[in-house]
Amino acid sequence: MNRLLAALLLVATVAGARAQPVAPQAVEGIALALPGRGEAYVERHAIGALDHRIDYRAPDGTPIARLTLDYRCSDSAPAFEQHDLRNGARIGARWQDGAYLLQHGDETRALAPSVSLVASSGFDRFVRGHWDALAAGRSIDLDFALPARLQTLRLRIARIEAPEALPGATLWLRIVAAQPLLRAFVEPIELAYDGDRALLLYRGLSNLPGADGKAQSVEIRYRRLQAAQPGPAREIAANAPQPTEPAVDGDRRTATATHCPGERS
Repeated sequence: MNRLLAALLLVATVAGARAQPVAPQAVEGIALALPGRGEAYVERHAIGALDHRIDYRAPDGTPIARLTLDYRCSDSAPAFEQHDLRNGARIGARWQDGAYLLQHGDETRALAPSVSLVASSGFDRFVRGHWDALAAGRSIDLDFALPARLQTLRLRIARIEAPEALPGATLWLRIVAAQPLLRAFVEPIELAYDGDRALLLYRGLSNLPGADGKAQSVEIRYRRLQAAQPGPAREIAANAPQPTEPAVDGDRRTATATHCPGERS
């Protein structure tokens, strides 16, 4: 059951989804395996207003996975694909004819759109959209999409007291299964945000298995990088395709074969 929350690792600090075209942000996350705290992998993010790419690398620099996201149809439930380069496994979701289609290999399942539907890094934008309520101590339930199981899991997110001192952290959140009976089987997740609503820390189950193929718990600390100075060992995929963003805020559609909620083919 712990694997049910693994996909929540895919949260990352992002630019406003409805902003005018901007240069992609560069963000780095260093994942430490728990409890030993040895380096497990590095996340390198290129984040635009409506597009987001994450490259995962082993400590020796070997590429191990890639995640691409498209927010044109939804902030909280983006179209996305995660490709594990070690074994070829692919999971993801896309908008098609107004439905959200989960994908696991060759299997698919359509979900009806809803305001509580959240997937992948859309979780971070969901947090931003409910920031004031969460900061005030309100708990919020959501339906998190799990492509690997072709289903959703009802989760609950709420503010907690800071479990430790973390420079810059102003809001700590904990995510648990909404159903109390499931909480004994699902590892909770902790997140820390700074005053600019940027993710600083993630602690919980990773969406990527370890080198041995088994699930791993990690702590990831994020930092923003200057695009011009990523450094040779901590670079943000300098040759990654630049996001193409619409000049008009209202045009959030993806490819011509995909139709957002409310659209028809």
